[in-house]
Amino acid sequence: MGQTQAADALALYRMMRLIRRTEEILIAEYHPANEMRCPMHFCVGQEAAPAALSLQLRPDDVIMSHYRSHGYYLAKGAPLDAMIAEFYGKATGSNGGLAGSMELAHHGFHFYSGAIVGGPLGLAVGSAFAQRYRRGGSGISVAVFGDGAMDEGVSYEALNLAALHRLPILFLCENNRYAAHTPAPARAASHDLIARAAAFGVAVRRMPDKNPLELAAAMNVIVADIREGRGPFLLEVETYRFCGHVGPESDDHLDYRPVAEVDAAKASDPLAAMLRLARAAGVADAALEEVDASCDEQVWSAIRAAKAAPFPRFQDLRGIEAANGYAPVVRELIDAAPTRFLGGQAETRLRPY
Repeated sequence: MGQTQAADALALYRMMRLIRRTEEILIAEYHPANEMRCPMHFCVGQEAAPAALSLQLRPDDVIMSHYRSHGYYLAKGAPLDAMIAEFYGKATGSNGGLAGSMELAHHGFHFYSGAIVGGPLGLAVGSAFAQRYRRGGSGISVAVFGDGAMDEGVSYEALNLAALHRLPILFLCENNRYAAHTPAPARAASHDLIARAAAFGVAVRRMPDKNPLELAAAMNVIVADIREGRGPFLLEVETYRFCGHVGPESDDHLDYRPVAEVDAAKASDPLAAMLRLARAAGVADAALEEVDASCDEQVWSAIRAAKAAPFPRFQDLRGIEAANGYAPVVRELIDAAPTRFLGGQAETRLRPY
């Protein structure tokens, strides 16, 4: 194994381990202290895809994610302490303590998430269109969504427009076989997701997440092609979440997932696989142990800082909720001469604001 693969293996293990320990510690802290007052959707078992993506991202790339977004927030390089402070509703949070987990965002790192199923596809298409429209850069947009989003009409409008305009966008679908508590066979006669995307002219591939190194290598090629202007790509990652749909780990998954199914998934844990791959790539046990200790300290340090931080001030909240005037972009539209639409014209090309 070469030095490059060893470095990639260590980076992948570090990101996967950080995501896993963040989720596990937050799960342990969520109910007993009762200080995080927002709904939480954890991603234990699904760390491979965001970790693999983290090796491909640049500062000017944009991520629009589903609400199970903690791993992708960290993959974009956004600060852990600001994310955890957000969950505690503190002023030092990435959204000033006002968004919580389901609307987690960090504007400075071009990371956004939301609770609307299928929403990331439409938003990321808009972001990718803006990136292509402005030209001069190689930034891409990434839409992160679950397989349940492929039951939404907006997803197909987004795929169609992305293919039509050859937009620089990666559609990253995490297929864990359930939409909330509903299994795939109960939702659609055909669950061939990449066939649906391919019908619009979008390049597609399906991969499991059990070998994070192979997943990262595939993403590297896919993202390079997108940056080169070869159009959109949909990557379906077959994954599985160990914890329940919402909230800390509990027995709630037993109501809709067979115990044997969950146990089988845990037996092929991608994080355990990544640990074996890192060792096979020549990463020393001492380096791996340092990662483990460092991740734990990072999470606990962020929790201590969040608990000590102040809540948002009421006067600051009022300033966010109300304004005395219009935003500049709105004022420009109000003051501008009305756009003239002619019956024979194919389109009206708006200039960037």
